[in-house]
Amino acid sequence: MATSNRLRRSARIIMLDEAGRVLLLRFAIPRKSGPYRFWATPGGEVEPGEALLAAAQRELLEELGLSLPLTGPVHHAAGVFEFKHEVVDNRDVFYLARFVGGPISLGGIDEAERSVLQDWRWWSAAEIEASADPIYPPDLASVVRALGGDMERVVGGAAPTDDDRLSR
Repeated sequence: MATSNRLRRSARIIMLDEAGRVLLLRFAIPRKSGPYRFWATPGGEVEPGEALLAAAQRELLEELGLSLPLTGPVHHAAGVFEFKHEVVDNRDVFYLARFVGGPISLGGIDEAERSVLQDWRWWSAAEIEASADPIYPPDLASVVRALGGDMERVVGGAAPTDDDRLSR
């Protein structure tokens, strides 16, 4: 009898600067075949009973030391991948943040995150499209363009509902 993969819900942040670039974090995840390196938006797993928006706010503060207004959800993505030596069905919900300056610090991450988080940088949509490095979600360049080009529509988007609350 086949076993199903664990469902992993993640709340992530598409943080745009004043130039419309998105902040991405570079990870190196250990695997049997060697480290898998990729870039992804800040964020992480939603804790049991935690609302998606609250998880996104917590992750932003933990990973980058930032407390910014979040709007959304503005995007959703799904995928299957290896995480902590198990295969998971991952469901990402993305919120939008606008960064207008100030310090960004990776100082709030724990030892496990510090071992896999290597760097951060701002990316334009064109740089994302031109990159040979894996970047997640795969459609991020088009999402960044849509968010940067129609900011008023996104900022006026609907607030998360009770359906966004994770229950286990």
